[in-house]
Amino acid sequence: MWPIRSLLFVPAHRRDWVGKAIRHAPGAVVLDIEDSVPVEERPRARGLLAEEIAELRAAGVGAVVRLNPFSEETEAEIAAAAAEGLTAVMLPKASAADEVRAVHDLLSYHEGRAGLPRGAVAILPLPETARGLRDAHALAKASPRVKGIVGVVSGPVTADVARAFGFRASLAGTEQLYMNSKLVLDSRAAGAPYPIAGVFGVPIGDLVATEALIRRARDLGYSGVCVMHPSHVALANAAFRPTPEEVAYFAGMLAAFEEAERRGLGAVTYQGAMVDYAMLPLAREVVEEARRLGMVGG
Repeated sequence: MWPIRSLLFVPAHRRDWVGKAIRHAPGAVVLDIEDSVPVEERPRARGLLAEEIAELRAAGVGAVVRLNPFSEETEAEIAAAAAEGLTAVMLPKASAADEVRAVHDLLSYHEGRAGLPRGAVAILPLPETARGLRDAHALAKASPRVKGIVGVVSGPVTADVARAFGFRASLAGTEQLYMNSKLVLDSRAAGAPYPIAGVFGVPIGDLVATEALIRRARDLGYSGVCVMHPSHVALANAAFRPTPEEVAYFAGMLAAFEEAERRGLGAVTYQGAMVDYAMLPLAREVVEEARRLGMVGG
């Protein structure tokens, strides 16, 4: 399942939207019981989670549940979400490592009650407070369940993260570069190798601007993106999919290096550049991703 390249938000109270989301082939659907759900609809959204997760599981699509900020209601939310097929829970407004540890413990308990393997469900902290943004490394390190910190790559619409950090979001995004680079590094340094960026803040129909934000997230080091509209899923999948040229280049690099090793060499000139062992991990990752996507054979 990991890395998940595209995650599509769906308000969990809109039961019929899950099937529609599946048709757009996201890597996962984020069943939201927080900001996109009216307060009076949240109990109903919680009650629909089990059947929505089952539908996603049957389709081979990951299921992530965005909880509400940590509170006395968190256990009931996790109990409702703990079902076979649940990939992860997203913890919004994450500010303290103790919150992540508490979610870890609640997941362990409710995994057991639901007959799920211990540790099956991941945690994705979403720091949307100044404290959480500062302490993102501690959030990522608080539990081995944490697969990645969730950041934001935004257009000019201001939301929680921009307000917490204090920047004025722009399409150019210069004001966000430090924050996003920090979150990516905090996540990876803490052993959570799959940081994810929420991409929003531009008109839904502006696919050019949306694609630019997705590619910026990719280039900053995020392993995937959360998007807000089905039309954005294909953009995300394409942005993170290696091109045939990249696959051929890296496959050729691996072949050239294998030949060099047979001759007792630890470095080789490949397409005019010196290649040694430091370049091989990325080459292997790209070729393995291509295999996973069926672009090359085993």
